Amino acid sequence: MDCKHKKGFTLIELLAVIVILAVIALIATPIIVGVINKAKKNSFMDTAYGVVEAGKLYYAKNFGNDDFAGQTFAFPADSEELRLSGEKPGGGSLEVTSTGKQILAIYDKGKNWCATKEEEDPKISVEKYEEGKCGVENNNYKAPELNGTDPVLGEGMIPVTIAGDGTVKKADTTTKWYDYENKEWANAVLVSSDVRSTYQKGDAIPENKILGYFVWIPRYKYKLFNMNNEGVPEQEIEIVFESKETTKSKGRTNGTYLTHPGFIFGFKELDGFWVGKFETTGSMSASCVNESCTVANLTVKPNSTSVREQSVSSMFYATRSMSTVSSNIYGLKASEVNTHMMKNREWGAAAYLTQSKYGRCTNGVCTEVSINANSSYLTGAGNYKANINQSTTGNITGIYDMSGGAWEFVMGNMKDTSGNFYSSSAGFNGTSEPKNPDSMYYESYTNDSTYTNHQRGLLGDATRETLKVFGSEIGGWYSDYDYFPYGTESWFVRGGFYNDGLNAGMFSFGTNTGDFHNRNSFRVVISK
Repeated sequence: MDCKHKKGFTLIELLAVIVILAVIALIATPIIVGVINKAKKNSFMDTAYGVVEAGKLYYAKNFGNDDFAGQTFAFPADSEELRLSGEKPGGGSLEVTSTGKQILAIYDKGKNWCATKEEEDPKISVEKYEEGKCGVENNNYKAPELNGTDPVLGEGMIPVTIAGDGTVKKADTTTKWYDYENKEWANAVLVSSDVRSTYQKGDAIPENKILGYFVWIPRYKYKLFNMNNEGVPEQEIEIVFESKETTKSKGRTNGTYLTHPGFIFGFKELDGFWVGKFETTGSMSASCVNESCTVANLTVKPNSTSVREQSVSSMFYATRSMSTVSSNIYGLKASEVNTHMMKNREWGAAAYLTQSKYGRCTNGVCTEVSINANSSYLTGAGNYKANINQSTTGNITGIYDMSGGAWEFVMGNMKDTSGNFYSSSAGFNGTSEPKNPDSMYYESYTNDSTYTNHQRGLLGDATRETLKVFGSEIGGWYSDYDYFPYGTESWFVRGGFYNDGLNAGMFSFGTNTGDFHNRNSFRVVISK
Protein backbone atom coordinates (compact mmCIF):
# COMPACT_ATOMS: atom_id res chain seq x y z
CA MET A 1 0.00 0.00 0.00
CA ASP A 2 1.29 3.43 -0.89
CA CYS A 3 1.26 5.64 2.23
CA LYS A 4 3.22 8.53 0.80
CA HIS A 5 0.13 10.58 -0.10
CA LYS A 6 -1.89 10.00 3.17
CA LYS A 7 -2.29 13.29 5.13
CA GLY A 8 -2.22 13.49 9.04
CA PHE A 9 -1.79 16.06 11.81
CA THR A 10 1.61 17.43 12.29
CA LEU A 11 3.07 17.81 15.76
CA ILE A 12 2.67 21.57 15.45
CA GLU A 13 -1.03 21.20 14.62
CA LEU A 14 -1.61 18.84 17.55
CA LEU A 15 0.09 21.25 19.91
CA ALA A 16 -2.03 24.10 18.54
CA VAL A 17 -5.24 22.11 19.16
CA ILE A 18 -4.14 21.30 22.72
CA VAL A 19 -3.35 24.96 23.37
CA ILE A 20 -6.75 26.03 21.98
CA LEU A 21 -8.55 23.45 24.13
CA ALA A 22 -6.60 24.60 27.19
CA VAL A 23 -7.53 28.21 26.51
CA ILE A 24 -11.19 27.24 26.10
CA ALA A 25 -11.05 25.25 29.35
CA LEU A 26 -9.36 28.16 31.10
CA ILE A 27 -12.12 30.48 29.97
CA ALA A 28 -15.02 28.06 30.45
CA THR A 29 -14.14 26.55 33.83
CA PRO A 30 -14.58 29.73 35.90
CA ILE A 31 -17.82 30.41 34.04
CA ILE A 32 -19.10 26.92 34.77
CA VAL A 33 -17.95 27.10 38.40
CA GLY A 34 -19.52 30.55 38.63
CA VAL A 35 -22.82 29.21 37.29
CA ILE A 36 -22.72 26.36 39.81
CA ASN A 37 -21.84 28.72 42.68
CA LYS A 38 -24.52 31.16 41.59
CA ALA A 39 -27.06 28.36 41.57
CA LYS A 40 -25.99 27.34 45.08
CA LYS A 41 -26.06 30.95 46.21
CA ASN A 42 -29.53 31.49 44.74
CA SER A 43 -30.69 28.29 46.38
CA PHE A 44 -29.39 29.48 49.72
CA MET A 45 -31.02 32.86 49.10
CA ASP A 46 -34.35 31.11 48.60
CA THR A 47 -33.73 29.32 51.85
CA ALA A 48 -32.94 32.61 53.59
CA TYR A 49 -36.25 34.08 52.47
CA GLY A 50 -37.94 30.96 53.75
CA VAL A 51 -36.21 31.26 57.11
CA VAL A 52 -37.31 34.86 57.56
CA GLU A 53 -40.92 34.09 56.70
CA ALA A 54 -40.95 30.89 58.74
CA GLY A 55 -39.57 32.80 61.70
CA LYS A 56 -42.36 35.35 61.48
CA LEU A 57 -45.01 32.64 61.21
CA TYR A 58 -43.48 30.68 64.08
CA TYR A 59 -43.48 33.76 66.32
CA ALA A 60 -47.04 34.70 65.37
CA LYS A 61 -48.24 31.15 66.02
CA ASN A 62 -46.49 30.77 69.36
CA PHE A 63 -46.79 34.27 70.77
CA GLY A 64 -50.06 35.39 69.28
CA ASN A 65 -49.01 38.43 67.24
CA ASP A 66 -46.72 39.52 64.44
CA ASP A 67 -44.51 41.83 66.46
CA PHE A 68 -41.36 39.83 65.71
CA ALA A 69 -38.94 42.73 66.23
CA GLY A 70 -36.18 41.75 68.58
CA GLN A 71 -36.86 38.01 68.38
CA THR A 72 -34.39 35.23 67.72
CA PHE A 73 -35.46 31.90 66.31
CA ALA A 74 -32.93 29.11 66.48
CA PHE A 75 -33.65 25.77 64.84
CA PRO A 76 -31.52 22.73 64.04
CA ALA A 77 -30.65 22.41 60.36
CA ASP A 78 -33.09 19.54 59.89
CA SER A 79 -35.95 21.24 61.75
CA GLU A 80 -39.39 20.31 60.49
CA GLU A 81 -40.73 23.50 62.06
CA LEU A 82 -39.32 25.52 59.16
CA ARG A 83 -40.64 23.38 56.29
CA LEU A 84 -38.33 25.18 53.90
CA SER A 85 -38.28 25.12 50.14
CA GLY A 86 -34.98 25.33 48.35
CA GLU A 87 -31.69 23.86 49.49
CA LYS A 88 -31.66 22.69 53.10
CA PRO A 89 -28.71 24.34 54.86
CA GLY A 90 -26.19 21.87 56.15
CA GLY A 91 -24.53 22.07 59.54
CA GLY A 92 -24.85 24.62 62.28
CA SER A 93 -28.28 26.08 62.86
CA LEU A 94 -30.68 28.51 61.31
CA GLU A 95 -31.38 31.73 63.20
CA VAL A 96 -33.55 34.68 62.33
CA THR A 97 -32.85 37.79 64.36
CA SER A 98 -34.48 41.19 64.13
CA THR A 99 -32.55 44.08 65.59
CA GLY A 100 -34.47 47.22 64.81
CA LYS A 101 -34.85 47.32 61.05
CA GLN A 102 -32.41 44.51 60.36
CA ILE A 103 -33.31 40.86 60.10
CA LEU A 104 -30.44 38.44 59.82
CA ALA A 105 -30.85 35.02 58.28
CA ILE A 106 -27.65 33.67 59.76
CA TYR A 107 -25.58 31.18 58.36
CA ASP A 108 -25.12 27.99 56.47
CA LYS A 109 -21.73 27.31 57.96
CA GLY A 110 -21.22 24.06 56.06
CA LYS A 111 -21.54 25.78 52.68
CA ASN A 112 -19.97 29.09 53.70
CA TRP A 113 -22.87 31.42 53.02
CA CYS A 114 -24.29 34.21 55.15
CA ALA A 115 -27.59 35.90 54.24
CA THR A 116 -28.63 39.34 55.47
CA LYS A 117 -32.00 41.00 54.98
CA GLU A 118 -33.23 44.46 55.96
CA GLU A 119 -36.77 44.37 57.33
CA GLU A 120 -38.15 46.86 54.81
CA ASP A 121 -35.91 45.78 51.93
CA PRO A 122 -37.29 43.04 49.65
CA LYS A 123 -33.75 41.97 48.74
CA ILE A 124 -31.51 39.57 50.62
CA SER A 125 -27.77 40.01 50.30
CA VAL A 126 -25.55 36.95 50.47
CA GLU A 127 -21.86 36.97 51.29
CA LYS A 128 -19.19 34.54 52.31
CA TYR A 129 -19.60 33.29 55.89
CA GLU A 130 -16.94 34.50 58.31
CA GLU A 131 -16.67 33.17 61.85
CA GLY A 132 -18.21 35.62 64.31
CA LYS A 133 -19.60 37.79 61.53
CA CYS A 134 -22.67 37.78 59.28
CA GLY A 135 -24.22 41.19 59.39
CA VAL A 136 -22.35 41.76 62.66
CA GLU A 137 -19.70 44.46 62.82
CA ASN A 138 -17.26 42.73 65.16
CA ASN A 139 -16.07 39.30 66.14
CA ASN A 140 -17.34 39.41 69.72
CA TYR A 141 -19.61 36.58 70.69
CA LYS A 142 -23.29 37.46 70.54
CA ALA A 143 -25.58 34.93 72.15
CA PRO A 144 -28.56 34.50 69.80
CA GLU A 145 -31.12 34.75 72.59
CA LEU A 146 -29.86 38.27 73.42
CA ASN A 147 -30.74 39.40 69.88
CA GLY A 148 -27.41 40.93 69.02
CA THR A 149 -26.71 42.81 72.25
CA ASP A 150 -23.50 42.14 74.12
CA PRO A 151 -22.81 43.20 77.70
CA VAL A 152 -21.53 46.79 77.54
CA LEU A 153 -18.23 47.22 79.37
CA GLY A 154 -16.72 50.44 80.63
CA GLU A 155 -12.99 51.05 80.90
CA GLY A 156 -11.64 49.23 83.93
CA MET A 157 -14.23 46.45 83.72
CA ILE A 158 -12.92 42.96 82.90
CA PRO A 159 -15.37 40.39 81.47
CA VAL A 160 -14.86 37.10 83.28
CA THR A 161 -15.96 33.52 83.61
CA ILE A 162 -16.38 32.04 87.10
CA ALA A 163 -15.89 28.31 87.55
CA GLY A 164 -17.77 26.29 90.13
CA ASP A 165 -14.76 26.40 92.44
CA GLY A 166 -14.75 30.20 92.27
CA THR A 167 -11.82 30.52 89.85
CA VAL A 168 -12.16 33.83 87.99
CA LYS A 169 -10.59 34.26 84.55
CA LYS A 170 -10.79 36.97 81.92
CA ALA A 171 -13.36 35.85 79.37
CA ASP A 172 -12.51 35.32 75.73
CA THR A 173 -15.26 37.51 74.27
CA THR A 174 -14.82 36.01 70.81
CA THR A 175 -16.26 32.76 72.19
CA LYS A 176 -19.35 31.72 74.11
CA TRP A 177 -18.53 33.25 77.49
CA TYR A 178 -22.14 33.48 78.75
CA ASP A 179 -25.31 31.57 77.95
CA TYR A 180 -28.60 32.90 79.30
CA GLU A 181 -30.49 30.03 77.69
CA ASN A 182 -28.61 27.75 80.09
CA LYS A 183 -28.96 30.21 83.01
CA GLU A 184 -25.30 31.28 82.80
CA TRP A 185 -25.29 35.07 83.16
CA ALA A 186 -22.44 37.34 82.08
CA ASN A 187 -20.07 38.50 84.83
CA ALA A 188 -17.40 41.20 85.06
CA VAL A 189 -15.01 42.38 87.76
CA LEU A 190 -13.18 45.51 88.83
CA VAL A 191 -9.57 45.36 90.00
CA SER A 192 -7.22 48.08 91.20
CA SER A 193 -5.23 50.02 88.63
CA ASP A 194 -1.84 48.59 89.67
CA VAL A 195 -2.80 45.04 88.60
CA ARG A 196 -5.37 45.75 85.89
CA SER A 197 -3.03 45.31 82.92
CA THR A 198 -1.88 41.96 84.29
CA TYR A 199 -5.34 40.46 84.57
CA GLN A 200 -6.61 41.92 81.33
CA LYS A 201 -4.22 39.49 79.61
CA GLY A 202 -6.24 36.46 80.64
CA ASP A 203 -4.56 35.21 83.81
CA ALA A 204 -6.69 33.80 86.64
CA ILE A 205 -7.68 36.67 88.94
CA PRO A 206 -7.27 35.95 92.68
CA GLU A 207 -10.29 36.87 94.81
CA ASN A 208 -8.17 39.16 96.98
CA LYS A 209 -7.28 41.26 93.92
CA ILE A 210 -10.91 41.85 92.93
CA LEU A 211 -12.64 45.05 94.10
CA GLY A 212 -16.08 44.25 92.74
CA TYR A 213 -18.07 41.47 91.07
CA PHE A 214 -20.93 42.45 88.75
CA VAL A 215 -23.63 40.61 86.76
CA TRP A 216 -25.19 41.80 83.49
CA ILE A 217 -28.98 42.27 83.27
CA PRO A 218 -29.72 42.41 79.52
CA ARG A 219 -32.55 44.51 78.14
CA TYR A 220 -35.82 42.67 77.60
CA LYS A 221 -39.55 43.02 77.21
CA TYR A 222 -41.94 40.96 79.30
CA LYS A 223 -45.48 39.73 78.83
CA LEU A 224 -47.85 41.60 81.14
CA PHE A 225 -49.70 39.26 83.50
CA ASN A 226 -51.36 41.37 86.21
CA MET A 227 -52.54 44.74 84.95
CA ASN A 228 -55.70 44.68 87.05
CA ASN A 229 -54.22 44.86 90.56
CA GLU A 230 -55.32 41.32 91.34
CA GLY A 231 -53.77 38.64 93.48
CA VAL A 232 -52.05 36.16 91.16
CA PRO A 233 -50.09 33.01 91.99
CA GLU A 234 -46.35 32.68 91.49
CA GLN A 235 -45.69 32.03 87.83
CA GLU A 236 -43.02 32.15 85.18
CA ILE A 237 -42.64 35.61 83.66
CA GLU A 238 -42.28 35.45 79.88
CA ILE A 239 -39.27 37.46 78.73
CA VAL A 240 -37.90 38.26 75.27
CA PHE A 241 -34.49 39.92 74.99
CA GLU A 242 -34.14 42.90 72.68
CA SER A 243 -31.75 45.63 71.61
CA LYS A 244 -32.32 49.29 72.46
CA GLU A 245 -32.45 49.84 68.70
CA THR A 246 -35.62 47.73 68.54
CA THR A 247 -38.95 49.54 68.56
CA LYS A 248 -40.10 49.56 72.17
CA SER A 249 -43.05 47.44 73.16
CA LYS A 250 -45.79 49.46 74.87
CA GLY A 251 -48.26 46.85 76.02
CA ARG A 252 -51.01 47.93 78.40
CA THR A 253 -53.16 44.80 78.71
CA ASN A 254 -52.49 41.31 79.99
CA GLY A 255 -50.88 39.14 77.34
CA THR A 256 -49.15 42.03 75.55
CA TYR A 257 -45.46 42.89 75.82
CA LEU A 258 -43.90 45.84 77.61
CA THR A 259 -40.24 46.81 77.34
CA HIS A 260 -39.16 46.72 80.97
CA PRO A 261 -38.96 50.31 82.29
CA GLY A 262 -35.80 49.47 84.25
CA PHE A 263 -33.83 49.93 81.03
CA ILE A 264 -34.67 53.63 80.80
CA PHE A 265 -32.18 55.89 82.56
CA GLY A 266 -33.38 59.48 82.40
CA PHE A 267 -33.89 60.02 78.68
CA LYS A 268 -31.41 57.29 77.74
CA GLU A 269 -32.34 53.82 76.56
CA LEU A 270 -30.01 51.07 77.84
CA ASP A 271 -29.03 47.71 76.38
CA GLY A 272 -28.74 46.53 79.98
CA PHE A 273 -26.90 47.33 83.20
CA TRP A 274 -24.46 45.73 85.64
CA VAL A 275 -25.71 44.79 89.12
CA GLY A 276 -23.46 44.19 92.11
CA LYS A 277 -23.19 40.42 92.48
CA PHE A 278 -23.30 40.86 96.25
CA GLU A 279 -24.46 43.46 98.73
CA THR A 280 -21.97 46.31 98.99
CA THR A 281 -18.95 45.58 101.18
CA GLY A 282 -15.82 47.36 102.36
CA SER A 283 -16.12 50.69 104.16
CA MET A 284 -17.18 54.26 103.46
CA SER A 285 -17.32 57.68 105.05
CA ALA A 286 -20.59 58.60 106.72
CA SER A 287 -19.97 62.18 105.62
CA CYS A 288 -20.40 61.40 101.92
CA VAL A 289 -22.46 64.41 100.85
CA ASN A 290 -21.62 64.86 97.14
CA GLU A 291 -20.15 63.15 94.10
CA SER A 292 -16.62 64.12 95.14
CA CYS A 293 -16.75 62.34 98.47
CA THR A 294 -13.89 60.04 99.39
CA VAL A 295 -14.66 56.35 99.14
CA ALA A 296 -11.95 54.67 101.16
CA ASN A 297 -12.74 51.07 100.28
CA LEU A 298 -16.16 50.48 98.76
CA THR A 299 -16.20 46.96 97.33
CA VAL A 300 -18.60 44.27 96.07
CA LYS A 301 -17.10 41.02 97.30
CA PRO A 302 -18.17 37.60 98.52
CA ASN A 303 -17.68 36.27 102.03
CA SER A 304 -17.47 39.80 103.46
CA THR A 305 -19.59 41.85 105.84
CA SER A 306 -22.02 44.14 104.04
CA VAL A 307 -21.87 47.90 104.62
CA ARG A 308 -24.73 49.02 106.89
CA GLU A 309 -25.66 51.81 109.32
CA GLN A 310 -25.54 54.53 106.65
CA SER A 311 -28.19 56.98 105.52
CA VAL A 312 -29.61 56.71 102.02
CA SER A 313 -27.90 59.98 101.00
CA SER A 314 -24.47 58.69 102.09
CA MET A 315 -25.03 55.39 100.29
CA PHE A 316 -26.19 57.18 97.15
CA TYR A 317 -23.27 59.60 96.94
CA ALA A 318 -20.76 56.89 97.77
CA THR A 319 -21.91 54.84 94.76
CA ARG A 320 -21.86 57.93 92.55
CA SER A 321 -18.27 58.74 93.52
CA MET A 322 -17.08 55.34 92.27
CA SER A 323 -17.02 56.86 88.79
CA THR A 324 -17.13 60.62 89.39
CA VAL A 325 -13.93 60.93 91.45
CA SER A 326 -11.15 61.08 88.84
CA SER A 327 -8.67 59.31 91.11
CA ASN A 328 -11.01 56.40 91.89
CA ILE A 329 -9.28 53.05 92.27
CA TYR A 330 -11.77 51.21 90.03
CA GLY A 331 -10.69 52.65 86.70
CA LEU A 332 -14.22 53.85 85.95
CA LYS A 333 -14.82 57.12 84.13
CA ALA A 334 -17.93 59.26 84.47
CA SER A 335 -17.65 60.05 80.75
CA GLU A 336 -18.18 56.34 80.01
CA VAL A 337 -20.31 54.86 82.78
CA ASN A 338 -22.72 55.87 85.50
CA THR A 339 -22.38 54.29 88.93
CA HIS A 340 -25.37 54.66 91.22
CA MET A 341 -27.39 53.06 93.98
CA MET A 342 -29.84 50.45 92.74
CA LYS A 343 -33.26 51.82 91.78
CA ASN A 344 -36.52 50.06 92.61
CA ARG A 345 -37.25 49.16 88.98
CA GLU A 346 -33.69 47.93 88.49
CA TRP A 347 -34.35 45.56 91.39
CA GLY A 348 -37.58 44.59 89.62
CA ALA A 349 -35.73 43.95 86.34
CA ALA A 350 -33.37 41.54 88.11
CA ALA A 351 -36.29 39.88 89.93
CA TYR A 352 -38.33 39.35 86.74
CA LEU A 353 -35.31 37.92 84.91
CA THR A 354 -34.86 35.54 87.85
CA GLN A 355 -38.55 34.54 87.62
CA SER A 356 -38.12 33.49 83.97
CA LYS A 357 -36.75 30.54 82.06
CA TYR A 358 -33.40 32.32 82.10
CA GLY A 359 -33.31 32.27 85.89
CA ARG A 360 -35.14 30.02 88.35
CA CYS A 361 -37.88 28.61 86.09
CA THR A 362 -37.72 25.42 84.02
CA ASN A 363 -40.65 24.24 81.91
CA GLY A 364 -42.96 26.63 83.74
CA VAL A 365 -41.92 25.46 87.22
CA CYS A 366 -40.12 28.09 89.30
CA THR A 367 -38.13 27.84 92.52
CA GLU A 368 -37.58 30.64 95.01
CA VAL A 369 -34.14 32.10 95.64
CA SER A 370 -33.06 30.76 99.03
CA ILE A 371 -32.46 33.08 101.96
CA ASN A 372 -29.02 34.20 103.12
CA ALA A 373 -29.56 33.46 106.81
CA ASN A 374 -26.04 34.40 107.94
CA SER A 375 -26.46 36.44 111.14
CA SER A 376 -23.09 38.14 110.62
CA TYR A 377 -24.31 39.70 107.35
CA LEU A 378 -21.66 37.86 105.33
CA THR A 379 -22.28 38.17 101.61
CA GLY A 380 -22.97 34.89 99.85
CA ALA A 381 -23.72 33.59 103.37
CA GLY A 382 -19.96 33.26 103.88
CA ASN A 383 -19.42 30.69 101.11
CA TYR A 384 -21.04 31.66 97.82
CA LYS A 385 -19.44 28.75 95.97
CA ALA A 386 -21.39 26.30 98.12
CA ASN A 387 -24.55 28.40 98.47
CA ILE A 388 -25.59 28.50 94.83
CA ASN A 389 -29.21 27.95 95.85
CA GLN A 390 -29.06 31.57 97.05
CA SER A 391 -28.18 32.75 93.52
CA THR A 392 -30.69 34.16 91.04
CA THR A 393 -29.68 31.43 88.57
CA GLY A 394 -29.16 28.53 90.95
CA ASN A 395 -25.50 28.51 89.90
CA ILE A 396 -22.41 30.60 90.56
CA THR A 397 -23.04 33.05 87.68
CA GLY A 398 -26.09 34.69 89.27
CA ILE A 399 -26.66 37.47 91.82
CA TYR A 400 -26.52 36.77 95.56
CA ASP A 401 -28.03 38.26 98.76
CA MET A 402 -31.27 39.39 97.11
CA SER A 403 -33.09 37.26 99.65
CA GLY A 404 -32.02 37.80 103.24
CA GLY A 405 -28.62 39.00 104.35
CA ALA A 406 -29.42 42.66 105.07
CA TRP A 407 -32.47 44.61 104.00
CA GLU A 408 -31.37 46.70 101.02
CA PHE A 409 -32.25 50.32 100.52
CA VAL A 410 -33.21 51.03 96.91
CA MET A 411 -33.83 54.36 95.26
CA GLY A 412 -37.62 54.25 95.47
CA ASN A 413 -39.13 57.28 97.20
CA MET A 414 -42.69 58.16 98.22
CA LYS A 415 -43.58 61.82 97.69
CA ASP A 416 -44.62 64.03 100.58
CA THR A 417 -48.20 65.23 101.07
CA SER A 418 -47.53 68.13 98.67
CA GLY A 419 -46.33 65.81 95.92
CA ASN A 420 -42.64 66.68 96.26
CA PHE A 421 -39.54 64.56 96.84
CA TYR A 422 -39.62 63.45 100.46
CA SER A 423 -36.21 62.79 102.00
CA SER A 424 -37.70 62.07 105.44
CA SER A 425 -34.60 61.06 107.45
CA ALA A 426 -32.48 60.01 104.44
CA GLY A 427 -30.17 63.01 104.77
CA PHE A 428 -30.87 64.76 101.46
CA ASN A 429 -31.05 68.51 101.94
CA GLY A 430 -32.79 70.05 98.96
CA THR A 431 -30.53 72.36 96.96
CA SER A 432 -27.63 72.42 99.43
CA GLU A 433 -25.30 69.50 100.03
CA PRO A 434 -26.22 66.73 100.22
CA LYS A 435 -28.50 67.81 97.39
CA ASN A 436 -31.62 65.91 96.42
CA PRO A 437 -30.85 63.30 93.75
CA ASP A 438 -31.76 63.94 90.13
CA SER A 439 -35.08 62.30 89.27
CA MET A 440 -33.35 59.79 86.95
CA TYR A 441 -31.77 58.19 90.02
CA TYR A 442 -34.98 57.11 91.74
CA GLU A 443 -38.55 55.95 91.21
CA SER A 444 -41.25 58.22 92.61
CA TYR A 445 -44.47 57.02 94.27
CA THR A 446 -47.62 58.83 95.38
CA ASN A 447 -48.13 59.65 99.04
CA ASP A 448 -50.39 57.63 101.30
CA SER A 449 -50.91 57.11 105.02
CA THR A 450 -51.31 53.33 104.76
CA TYR A 451 -48.86 50.62 103.75
CA THR A 452 -51.57 48.43 102.16
CA ASN A 453 -52.38 50.66 99.15
CA HIS A 454 -50.43 48.75 96.50
CA GLN A 455 -52.17 50.42 93.57
CA ARG A 456 -49.34 52.95 93.83
CA GLY A 457 -46.91 50.33 92.54
CA LEU A 458 -45.22 50.78 89.17
CA LEU A 459 -45.01 48.30 86.32
CA GLY A 460 -41.80 46.34 86.51
CA ASP A 461 -40.84 47.18 90.11
CA ALA A 462 -41.94 43.79 91.53
CA THR A 463 -44.47 45.25 93.98
CA ARG A 464 -48.01 45.60 92.59
CA GLU A 465 -47.77 42.93 89.90
CA THR A 466 -46.36 40.23 92.14
CA LEU A 467 -48.92 40.07 94.97
CA LYS A 468 -50.37 36.67 95.67
CA VAL A 469 -53.08 37.88 98.03
CA PHE A 470 -53.92 41.47 97.20
CA GLY A 471 -54.22 43.84 100.16
CA SER A 472 -53.04 41.47 102.89
CA GLU A 473 -50.15 42.22 105.21
CA ILE A 474 -48.18 39.22 103.92
CA GLY A 475 -49.34 38.85 100.36
CA GLY A 476 -46.29 38.87 98.16
CA TRP A 477 -45.18 35.95 96.02
CA TYR A 478 -43.61 33.15 98.06
CA SER A 479 -45.14 34.75 101.22
CA ASP A 480 -42.74 37.70 100.95
CA TYR A 481 -43.38 40.92 102.88
CA ASP A 482 -45.42 43.55 101.00
CA TYR A 483 -45.30 46.78 103.06
CA PHE A 484 -45.62 49.89 100.90
CA PRO A 485 -44.03 53.23 101.94
CA TYR A 486 -46.39 55.38 104.02
CA GLY A 487 -46.38 58.33 106.46
CA THR A 488 -42.78 59.25 107.31
CA GLU A 489 -41.47 55.89 106.03
CA SER A 490 -40.85 57.18 102.54
CA TRP A 491 -38.17 54.74 101.34
CA PHE A 492 -38.34 51.20 99.96
CA VAL A 493 -36.16 48.43 101.36
CA ARG A 494 -35.98 45.12 99.51
CA GLY A 495 -35.23 41.45 100.07
CA GLY A 496 -35.73 41.04 103.81
CA PHE A 497 -32.92 40.28 106.28
CA TYR A 498 -31.33 37.11 107.58
CA ASN A 499 -33.93 36.44 110.29
CA ASP A 500 -37.07 36.92 108.15
CA GLY A 501 -37.42 33.29 107.12
CA LEU A 502 -40.19 32.71 104.55
CA ASN A 503 -41.01 36.44 104.48
CA ALA A 504 -37.62 37.26 102.91
CA GLY A 505 -37.17 36.99 99.16
CA MET A 506 -36.61 38.80 95.89
CA PHE A 507 -40.25 39.94 95.91
CA SER A 508 -40.15 41.14 99.52
CA PHE A 509 -40.42 44.87 100.17
CA GLY A 510 -40.76 47.03 103.25
CA THR A 511 -40.44 50.63 104.38
CA ASN A 512 -37.96 52.86 106.18
CA THR A 513 -37.33 56.52 106.94
CA GLY A 514 -33.97 56.33 105.17
CA ASP A 515 -31.73 56.87 108.17
CA PHE A 516 -29.01 54.77 109.82
CA HIS A 517 -29.95 51.21 110.67
CA ASN A 518 -27.90 48.14 111.43
CA ARG A 519 -30.09 45.91 109.24
CA ASN A 520 -29.94 48.01 106.07
CA SER A 521 -27.40 47.80 103.24
CA PHE A 522 -27.49 48.71 99.52
CA ARG A 523 -26.34 47.57 96.08
CA VAL A 524 -24.24 49.16 93.32
CA VAL A 525 -25.34 49.42 89.67
CA ILE A 526 -23.17 50.37 86.69
CA SER A 527 -24.83 51.53 83.48
CA LYS A 528 -23.43 52.95 80.26
